[in-house]
Amino acid sequence: MKTLVVLMALLFCFASLGLAQQDPDDPGIQDSLIVGSYSVPEGGSFAFVQIFAVTDDSVAFYNLPLRWIAPEGGIYAGTGTQYFPPLTSWDERFDTVLINESYVRQIGFHDVGGENNPPLHTNGLRVNAWTLRFIVPPNTPSQLVVLDTTWDSHNASLILGLTDGVTEITPAFQRGFISIYPFGVGDDITTPKEFSLSQNYPNPFNPTTLIEFGLPQESHTQLVVYNLLGQTIKTIIDEVKAPGAYSVTWDGTDNSGNPQPSGTYFYRLTTSSDTETRRMTLIR
Repeated sequence: MKTLVVLMALLFCFASLGLAQQDPDDPGIQDSLIVGSYSVPEGGSFAFVQIFAVTDDSVAFYNLPLRWIAPEGGIYAGTGTQYFPPLTSWDERFDTVLINESYVRQIGFHDVGGENNPPLHTNGLRVNAWTLRFIVPPNTPSQLVVLDTTWDSHNASLILGLTDGVTEITPAFQRGFISIYPFGVGDDITTPKEFSLSQNYPNPFNPTTLIEFGLPQESHTQLVVYNLLGQTIKTIIDEVKAPGAYSVTWDGTDNSGNPQPSGTYFYRLTTSSDTETRRMTLIR
């Protein structure tokens, strides 16, 4: 009963703070959560998806709501998340799967009284902290499943809480994918079912950063970097692209090859039918 009371108090404390972005004056890297990708072989029954953490802060609490988008259905998350150090020594870890909503909730507290457990602090390294298990029933259609964060009606959106019990940050997030190979002939699982633009990684970055996006159909495509004044800094892509998943890098230079100063920039992906913009930070 005592543990439950402490948990509820901690939940209220973190939930009442509201969402906060990483401190722009923090000289370190931005804390990030990265969902890996997994390819299910023909006849495979499971998909094991790693989730990586990159932190230079001491994380003592996490709320990680995830959804899986399976256009053809079939696949679903299983219970029993596999945890890795330091999460294995945390006092409380929960995973809740709502199959009908294509949703899995992850939440954990490093210390709710008793032993002083280590926080999640990777010193800027990429560390596998969780592995999720997905079940692929027989005859599941071939498809590309997207794993993305979402809004949790109970615990709000993706957040990390630090060991001071006060500071709460919104980490950078990179979605993942599960490729289910065709059981028949002629299916193309490499074509995304929806338009997407991922958060660049790493972010902040120096000297280069990776940008990934997906196109469900052929279209004239532009990927352009802008500064805070809305001025075009770099046109990375301006051509017709076939449907597929793409990744490009930006080296922090303008169209003339001149290095750009530290600061906040925006990158926008535009096709004939869709557009999406995200923010990134360059640190010299």
